[in-house]
Amino acid sequence: MIAKFLRGCSKLRFKVHGHATIKDIPTDQFNSLIESLISSGWKKTYVYDGFDAWIDYGKVKLKNNDCRLTFEWDNWSEGSIEGPAEEIEKLANENNLIATSEWRWTECDEKP
Repeated sequence: MIAKFLRGCSKLRFKVHGHATIKDIPTDQFNSLIESLISSGWKKTYVYDGFDAWIDYGKVKLKNNDCRLTFEWDNWSEGSIEGPAEEIEKLANENNLIATSEWRWTECDEKP
């Protein structure tokens, strides 16, 4: 019950902030996107370094001016990027990907 409430809060926060997601990005393209953004001036503000880092799960946060993007990867669904809808849609268009207004983990919610 608590987990469902917390997931609901996360989904609401995602929508209130006007965020969007690109999901199911192949690993090679996902890594290239991160490197390309870093080369163009984006800075890493966080890198997940848990015991399973980049084996089962990985996360990188990038920042450029006031814009922040979160890159998450797992070995089941590969890469995703979340951030302000305008920036996500721009990245999607430039890289032949599909942006959605849904939070990355929405598909994991229990179906009624």
